[in-house]
Amino acid sequence: MRDDRLLGVWRSDARRTLRDLRARRDISLKTQRAIGGIFGKLELRFTRTRCYSSIDGSTSSTPYVVVAMDSSSVATVSRDLLLGEDTISHMHFEGSRFWIHVGRGLFREFFKRVESGKGAR
Repeated sequence: MRDDRLLGVWRSDARRTLRDLRARRDISLKTQRAIGGIFGKLELRFTRTRCYSSIDGSTSSTPYVVVAMDSSSVATVSRDLLLGEDTISHMHFEGSRFWIHVGRGLFREFFKRVESGKGAR
C-alpha cells in the first residue's frame, strides 16, 4: 500500500506549530519558549519506501510502510533507531500541510510541502 500525498519534501512549519502551541493552556509559557526554537529546522523527504530526515546538516533515512489511509490522513510504521522498536506515525493532511502528534500526543507539529514528489521512487 502507498499514499502519494506523502511523496516529496516537507519542512517543519515553525510559525504554524508555534501558533498551535500557544493556543494550549496546559503547556506553560516557559515550556513553550524552551521548545519553540526546535521547530522549522527538520526536513522530511518521502520516497515510496523511505523517509529521509535532515536537520542541521545531518541526514538519516529509514524504510517505512503505509499501513492505513483515509481521505485526510495516512498511518505509517517505521523503525525508531533510538528506541530500537517499530513506531506508528499518523499524518493528518490539511491542504499543503500535514501535522503529527509530538511525543505522546502532547502537541502537534506542522509540516509544509516544499517540493512535490512527482516522479519519486
